[in-house]
Amino acid sequence: MKNIIKSAALGVLAVAGITMASCSSDTVYDVVGNPNNLVYFKANANNTFTGTVAHTPVGDFGSLKGEFPVKVQRAPSQNCKVYVVSDPSLVEAYNAEHNTSYVALPESAVTFENQNVTVEAGKTDASDTVKVTLNESALASLTEKAYMMAVKIGSAEGELKGSEERGVGYLIVNTETKLVKDISSKDDVVGTLLTDYTGWNVKYDSGVDITASELFDGDLTNGAGLRADGNDGKTKVVIVDMGGNKSVSGFRFSRYYKSWYGGWWYDEYYFSAVKIELSKDGVNWDEAGTVTESEMPKNGGYQYCSFYGGVSARYIRLSIESGSSSVSSLAELGVYVAN
Repeated sequence: MKNIIKSAALGVLAVAGITMASCSSDTVYDVVGNPNNLVYFKANANNTFTGTVAHTPVGDFGSLKGEFPVKVQRAPSQNCKVYVVSDPSLVEAYNAEHNTSYVALPESAVTFENQNVTVEAGKTDASDTVKVTLNESALASLTEKAYMMAVKIGSAEGELKGSEERGVGYLIVNTETKLVKDISSKDDVVGTLLTDYTGWNVKYDSGVDITASELFDGDLTNGAGLRADGNDGKTKVVIVDMGGNKSVSGFRFSRYYKSWYGGWWYDEYYFSAVKIELSKDGVNWDEAGTVTESEMPKNGGYQYCSFYGGVSARYIRLSIESGSSSVSSLAELGVYVAN
């Protein structure tokens, strides 16, 4: 009986020994609950790069380059290749999760560099960085409001596996139609400043008339009052009827302005921002853009802004901001037309 018990005990120990030997040969994982050696991008906090494409009358401008360093959790025992691909289905998933409406950026719109990289044995960083650049030749074709491309770890050799969470990166391209040109002086304004404003009519968006002659008389001490409270129908929105279509290419503005030198006091006031809209019928408006004070060069009490070229319109709507002031005035208005 003792021999039987002894044999049984030895048998149990033998099985336990085999089991322990088998476990000791397993790889020790440093990620609890995930035995895979994950590959991931480490570009920035959310692996996202954003750029803007501006469509203008003289061309399409913009650029975007995403750089995605590839890393692994643990250095592999042998060289392993990692393959990166774009995946439009991830754009759909992103839209559904974030309530956005990005259009998938066509792969033909970008150029990949180092789309396949190698993680060498004993290292945790790939030898090259995956780079994705927006093609200049594709800019004109990007007419939707916003695009997105999702790139991911498509596959990896050996013991490596792409991370579902961090193995995805995004490129976002926002587009805009821009008519306002960046200028540094009044000499950069496109076109010719009109000198004859006969027959022009000006009013507030409330319908109250403005004495048009005061806007075109060269006197910087009179003009149309602008009020945040809209008192007496005087608002901060001015509508100009030029009496017919013109090829508008720029503007000259002046807020109430006085200047005395040689011991005399002087006041110089400028608009902080002007939103410009154009129309051919006074009903349907196209926004040309908003120019801020820093974007409007100053000269002799005037502020200037320019379009890239002439835009056909009869009506001009100006929404004018004067910093923190609740009351100001439009002393002078000048319109440039394309030659």
